[in-house]
Amino acid sequence: MSDKVLYIEDDEAQSRLVEKCLERAGYEVDLSADGPAGLAACAANRYDAVIVDQSMPGMSGLDVIRAMAEDGELPAAIIMVTGAGNERIAVEAMKLGVSDYLIKDLEGGFVNVLPLVVGRAIQQRRLIQEKQRMETELARVERLEAIGKLAAGIAHEINTPTQYIADNSRFLQGAFRDVSELLNAFENLLQAARSDSVSEDLLAEIEAKIRSADLGFLNREIPLAINQSLEGLAHVAEIVGAMKEFSHPANGEKQQIDLNHAILGALTLCGGEWKHRAELETDFDPELPLVCCVPTDINRLVVNLVVNAVHAVAEAARQDNERQGKITVRTKYDGPWAEIRVEDNGMGIRDEIRSRVFDLFFTTKDVGRGTGQGLAIVHNIVVDKHGGTIEFETQKGKGTSFIVRLPINELCLPEAVAKQAEELAV
Repeated sequence: MSDKVLYIEDDEAQSRLVEKCLERAGYEVDLSADGPAGLAACAANRYDAVIVDQSMPGMSGLDVIRAMAEDGELPAAIIMVTGAGNERIAVEAMKLGVSDYLIKDLEGGFVNVLPLVVGRAIQQRRLIQEKQRMETELARVERLEAIGKLAAGIAHEINTPTQYIADNSRFLQGAFRDVSELLNAFENLLQAARSDSVSEDLLAEIEAKIRSADLGFLNREIPLAINQSLEGLAHVAEIVGAMKEFSHPANGEKQQIDLNHAILGALTLCGGEWKHRAELETDFDPELPLVCCVPTDINRLVVNLVVNAVHAVAEAARQDNERQGKITVRTKYDGPWAEIRVEDNGMGIRDEIRSRVFDLFFTTKDVGRGTGQGLAIVHNIVVDKHGGTIEFETQKGKGTSFIVRLPINELCLPEAVAKQAEELAV
């Protein structure tokens, strides 16, 4: 099947020349005489490449490309041609995503190279689309893998309190049976006392039941079993609450959130990852104001950084059996920034890979232990989605600190809110 090309050009003679040249090269070609007609053709058909002349009446080539880019992605490989080179126009066109920029020569020689340029542009676009498709698919696999690990950790976290709740329930069941038998014996004693017929056998039976029930033991253990069960249920409720917050859809919209609370929920969810490998400490700034961000993105950010820290301390423990893993998560209100630090006492990051830690798919882990997307995802969330910064400090043999800085919307600040209220009142 031939690749389909649209040529938008107001010069009919040149349009026919380009049409013949491209058709000889095996392309299927459509022509449009101006910008609006070209946009209508793009809306009605799928093209592999669109060639746009810059100098057209009413709507310039750059205007056409801007209109194409309004939906966020150009519909095809775009090539701009112009009779006069203009660096400013060329730069703006390239920023919009144009694949190539050609200057027409007086002899029309540019037409001869056009098939080659079109073919190269189409091939490059397909390679980019394939790369994006693979990245999307691998990101989906990574998310599913992360969800699977998270689910396993949550199941473990819920299973532990559930087990001792079940054990305590069985203990209370047995204790109730012993106490119930003892109460029945006391009821018999009460009835015998009322009829003045208390016998030695009845007293001996009650004494035996008291010894069998071990009332002193029950008086000590029953309150402990009840308290422990209530604590277990509270822990399960905390995990379920964190799960609900983690999975709550935000439609990609930023909200004002309590960052400390969001981080605590994320730490609860990934407890299965760190609880048995490292001691985790938190140091939250109580003065931190609300931060405008996407809640689910912050959850993913924290989980990825903590899991990365867990892997670092686990690797350090393999190299040094006496090293005890430690992870610290801090927040800090620093002017217009909300700062998150995730520190570990692993072995640090080697000099030769420090420039690559945020690269997509880069990993130092063995095959099957990671796809190298965790820190790339964090970088995308912080820098691309929230306009923040991320960097790290590391010392060989001592550990690494990842520092995330998120901008605080001025309207989140109490003094700004008060000022805005005063202005509205005036």
